[in-house]
Amino acid sequence: MHQPPTNRSFYLSLAASTLRFAIIVALVVGGIVVIDQAFPALGDGGDGGGGGGATTPLTGGTLGTGGTDTTGPTGATTATGETGAEPSPTVVGVRIAVFNGAGATGLASETQLQLEDLGYIATQDPADAPTQYPVTTLYYTAPKDKVEADYLASTFFKKLDGVEVVRLEPDTGDIDPSTQVAIFLGNDYATLKSN
Repeated sequence: MHQPPTNRSFYLSLAASTLRFAIIVALVVGGIVVIDQAFPALGDGGDGGGGGGATTPLTGGTLGTGGTDTTGPTGATTATGETGAEPSPTVVGVRIAVFNGAGATGLASETQLQLEDLGYIATQDPADAPTQYPVTTLYYTAPKDKVEADYLASTFFKKLDGVEVVRLEPDTGDIDPSTQVAIFLGNDYATLKSN
């Protein structure tokens, strides 16, 4: 007939429920990680850890002011005060926009073609910057894109002294919002290319 439940069946039921709960939690956490990696946040409102308040050369409300992280002669910088390993830069698929801040004819177009040959993706046609740039400046949109900008500064622009890597203010006009790194070519780059 019908027998009352034993302690053994109670413990087996409890173990099975606990295991199911652990599996569900692992799947939810894994799903969040996958979604976070698949859909990176662009232009989030953080200050990028700068806070230097240096004014960028671009005026007219286009780039404004923001925290500045200036790179050394090689363009390489490392994050300080952060825990964990620095993420590896990628090239293929990184979304860029190129602007001519030197006034040299065809400079932005030629540079964009060279970068596209390396695997970068242009988010818009090359254009003239609204003001002259004495030094080539790379603006990154989200904190995670800084590694891409630093890598570009230290490889493609490695022959330039003092390439600047700066956080781009959110909702900046004239720059496609899907851009990860906006490249403003300066007089230093135009001089290098003419030699």
